[in-house]
Parts: sequence; C-alpha cells; structure tokens
Amino acid sequence: SARSFWFFAGPPRAAGFEHGVRETRTSCLSMPAARPVDALLRCFAAVAADWAASPATKRAAAVGASTAFRRGGADAALPPRRCWRPARTSGLCAPPWASWLARADSSLAPALSRRTFSSHPGLTGSVKQRYERLIETGEIQRDPNQEQVVELLDGLATRLSGYVPTGRAVAQAARPQQAAAAQKSGGGFFGLFGSAPKAAPATPAAPPRMQPLGPKGLYVWGGCGSGKTFLMDLFYESVKVERKKRIHFHEWMIDVHERLHRLQKKNAMVQDKANTVWTAEAALAQQKELQKSKAAGKNESADDLVTQVANEMMSEGWLLCFDEFQVTHISDAIIMKRLFSVLFEKGVVIVATSNRPPEDLYMNGLNRPLFLPFIPMLRDFCDVHDIASNTDYRLITEGEEEDRRVYIYPNGKEERKLLERKFHRICRDRNLTGAQVETQGRRIVVPKAAVDSNVAWFTFKDLCDKPLGAGDYLALTAAFHTIFVADIPRLTMQERDQVRRFITMIDAFYERHTKLVCTAEDDPIKLFHVTEEERKTSVADEIFAWDRTVSRLIEMQSVKYLSEAVRQLDGEQFLGQFELHELTDEDVLEMWRRYDADDSGEIDESELRVMLEDILEKQKGHRNLGDDVYTLCMETMDLDNNGTISFPEFEKYMKDSTKVSQAATAM
Repeated sequence: SARSFWFFAGPPRAAGFEHGVRETRTSCLSMPAARPVDALLRCFAAVAADWAASPATKRAAAVGASTAFRRGGADAALPPRRCWRPARTSGLCAPPWASWLARADSSLAPALSRRTFSSHPGLTGSVKQRYERLIETGEIQRDPNQEQVVELLDGLATRLSGYVPTGRAVAQAARPQQAAAAQKSGGGFFGLFGSAPKAAPATPAAPPRMQPLGPKGLYVWGGCGSGKTFLMDLFYESVKVERKKRIHFHEWMIDVHERLHRLQKKNAMVQDKANTVWTAEAALAQQKELQKSKAAGKNESADDLVTQVANEMMSEGWLLCFDEFQVTHISDAIIMKRLFSVLFEKGVVIVATSNRPPEDLYMNGLNRPLFLPFIPMLRDFCDVHDIASNTDYRLITEGEEEDRRVYIYPNGKEERKLLERKFHRICRDRNLTGAQVETQGRRIVVPKAAVDSNVAWFTFKDLCDKPLGAGDYLALTAAFHTIFVADIPRLTMQERDQVRRFITMIDAFYERHTKLVCTAEDDPIKLFHVTEEERKTSVADEIFAWDRTVSRLIEMQSVKYLSEAVRQLDGEQFLGQFELHELTDEDVLEMWRRYDADDSGEIDESELRVMLEDILEKQKGHRNLGDDVYTLCMETMDLDNNGTISFPEFEKYMKDSTKVSQAATAM
C-alpha cells in the first residue's frame, strides 16, 4: 500500500498579514505517495497554498479564489437577474451578482487576467514615438528619467523582434574535484575489501547558475508615481509579441496558488483511487491517467506541481509584464526560485516595475534565507534600472468640489450624513442587507448593496478588522464597481494588522479601477501616524508601503481616475445608478465623465450616439437607435448648431426632466 507521509507547519502569517505571536496551526496534510520525497514536495505546495488563504479557514487549500461575481462590460457577461431573498429582508429583486454563488469550478483567475490598464488606443509606433506624441498633445510633460527607461524599453522591444523561446540549456560547471575523487574511490578488486587507501572527501561544487541565451528582461524600480507603470504599459502596447501578458504581480501569484491547489487535488484523487480500488479495470484506468499526466508534463516529473504550473503559464504567454513586483508573504517567497527557474529555462522574458530594488524584496520576511537565492537569478535574467525620480505625478491632480468629494474627511457627523446621502442617491432606497460574496471557500457578508447597480457599503471594521487578504479584496472588486467604506480611523503601528490589510485593500481597488467613496479621520498623508523614532528604528514594511497607499488614495480622487472608472462599466450598470428624470448636479457630472470619452470637453456625434444607445438598452432592452430619434436629440441639445455638445448644453438638457422623458418615450 502507498505510504502515508505527514507534515506539520505553523504558525503561518496569513493573507491578512497578521503579525506577532499567534498560535494558528496550519492543518495537517496527509499526502500518500510511493516515495516520501514525493509526498514532501506535494506537501510543500499545499502548505504554500494554505498560507496564502486566511487562517480562519484552517484548511490545506491554495488561494483558489472562486467567485461568481463578474463586473459587466469587458470582464464578463452578467447572468439574468433572479429574485433573491436573504433572511429578514424584503422580496426585492436582487442585482445580478446576488443571485449566484461561486463554486470550485469557477476560478477568479480568468477575471484577474482580464484586468484593464491605462491604454492609449490612438497611439502607434515604438515606445519613444508614443511617448513623444503624448508630450506633443500635452497629456504628459517631458522627464529625463523617464526618457532613459523609454530607451531601455525600445531596445528590449528590438531584441524581442523575431525571438522565439526554444528552451534554455543550463551550462554545467566542471567538477574536477569530483572526477579526481572518483578515480581514488578505491574501486576494483582491492576496493571490495577496503584495502585501497581512503580518498579524501570531495568538496561539493556549487550548483551552476543559469545564463540567459535570449534577450534579458528589464526590472525598473523607483518611487511611487514616477511613471514606471505608465511606461511599461506603453511598451506592452507597442511590442510586437503575440503571446504576452500584463498583470499585477499580486494577482499573478494568486493565480499560481490556485493552479497549485487544483493540480494537488487532481494528483490526490488519482492516488486515492490507487489506495481504495484495486481491480484490474481500476488499475488500467489509473495507468492511463498517469500516462496522460506524464505526457502533459512532457519530460518533467508529474509530481512536481510547480513545474506543471510553470508549463501551463508558459503556454499562455512568454513575455510577462508585472506591475508592482513585490513579495510580502512566505507562501510566495518559498516557491519563487523554483517557479522562475523553470520559466527562465523555457525562455520567458520579464518586464517588471517595483518600488524596491531586488535586494530589498521580502525584506525582514519570515524565513527570508529561503527567498534569497531568487535575487541573483532575477539579476541574471533582467537588467535592473533605478528610475531615480523624486516626482510623484499622481499628486498633480485636479481637486474635487466639496459636495463631489469621494474621500471625505474629517469623519464628523455632517461627513457621515454626506456619505449616506451619496449611497442612498444611487440606491434610491432600494438596497439589500445580508448579501454575501463567496471566495476562497468562505463568505464575506455585505452589509448593504444596491439593487439596480453593483454598489456596496462596508465599514472599515468589516474589511480591515477581519482576516481578509488580497484574494478577498479582489473578489469584492469583481462583484462591485463602487465600494463605500465608512469610518476609516487614524492608524498607528499599534494597529499594524489593520494597516497592512488597508494597504492591500487599496492596492486591489486601485488595480481593478474600483471607485472608492469613504469617510476618514484625516487626509491620506496624516491618516497613518508614525513617530520619528518608529520611522528610524522599525523594520516594518507597512511604513515603506504607506507612501504608495497615500499616492493611490490621492489619485483615486482625481477626475482622470474617476472618469476611467465609469467608462469601463456597461451601460446598464452605469445608468442603474440614476433616475434619468431626476438627475442631480453630481449625476450630470458623472454622466459627462463617461460619455466625453476623449476628454475633449465636448460630446461629438459618436459619443452622443453611445449615450442614447445605453439609455435605449436600459429602457427597452435593445440598442437599435433610429436616426430620427438621434436627430431629434442632437438638434435639441446642440443649441449653437456647431455639431458638438458643450457641458452647459448637456447640463441644461439633462436637468430638464420634461425633455429627457420625451426622448425616452420617443425611443
């Protein structure tokens, strides 16, 4: 019978990033295998997956985030709405996301790979040509530090032209000591009886280091808001490579753990069959299953789960562009070298942005020596460049008017009322309580959610006092395009767990372009109070990461960010927030942001047509806009007959409930 191999691990640092002494025990994993080393390998993969999940689950599972919530539009089509009645609520018809829950066969990974980033569809040519064009149009200003990165990215794009990964041979270092030792090993007749002199123990040679046989990638690091991600996106859009992927590193690692978990479960099922049913038919079926696994893994061991995951990812894309390359968790750190060594051997090229140089990755992390061998490998396969810019362009934003704020402080009585008014303006007193989002095998309770649009309400305690991690926050962003968070307190190092969860939450919201509306005790810069002594002596990563959080919180209030957030919604989700015959000033401004798609300050004929088609789809369920209706609306709104609609014209028309009602009836 197969041998049972047991492995214990604990206490882990969970996805919620708890620190300090906590007697949290990782569940014991039983890994049957023919060889103990095989079981140990499986066990390590499962333990790594378990660490990435919340400790509340107490189970051996990877971050296989399963969610049934998909944002509309480019992400996925939402299912038909059904009636869903949670306990102690009215029988209102729930929004699409509330009527279906995730199961194990519905992974978050596809949604993660469809993330949106700041693209420039009107630009063509090389990175430099696109960069110069943006300077000419006034969208950006020239920065010598950015221009150096532009040159490096264009050089890499040139080297990638015509490159096809064929696998990389690893040069084996010569080992003369071992060869000499073999000659003196006492072999032959005399060696059998030990009469030959004993050889001195051979000095073990250092393992050979891989060397790239193709183009080296690029690792760009530097301060927040210096343009690293912006430049990488220009490169991603311009490089002539078909099999490429651009993704946030945090999301990519979640996908890795989900795949590890899936493969581990598959292998365990095959082994269970071998242990329980020993018939000729079952044995033949098992033999065929194992042969398929070996064929899928080619020459790699079927037991090496990390290798199998690397093979899967290599087949999907060999040019990987990682945003925010950072390692904060032991479950990621222990598999980094093995995972990337396989990818690099097969010819993967990496372009990454980070706030830290490679030597500072996973600084002060648990069992960091396990991670350190990855650093020289990263330098061998990527040119490392410091952008060396002290300018945070995300701080240069247009301010919001008082009643249109999305980050509201201080957190007084009037501010709380303002937040509630904003939420109820969207819900129009049609909201659900007690809805749930399922992810990673557990359910996140949603205190309040709108019926007609994917908008949710939480308090800071709901999201940051509980052991939630990146996968949980990403699941919320897949379910809701707008999230209200009330009562964010002033934070100190005494609330280190909450600080870390808040940082992770903002990273997830920002990456998925989720609109955040919140009340807080203070402005972003002063929200996290750290004494000078703590800043000088602490090794906590939260102090370093907070600068990035401040920058993102400020950018998430900007007109540009909010405009991009509303434009990625489908028409039904967007218009579901408004009563078209009773629009407020804030509603009109929100609609203007969406439909002035090119930020020209005017709505042209094509943009007006999109708006009318969205309204028609919401009202009638189709987008067949007649020319007569379009002409009527255009003539009514275009008061100066210049072929475009200015904001005053748009505002006057949309605030006139009679005209809007007539147009809706005509459709």
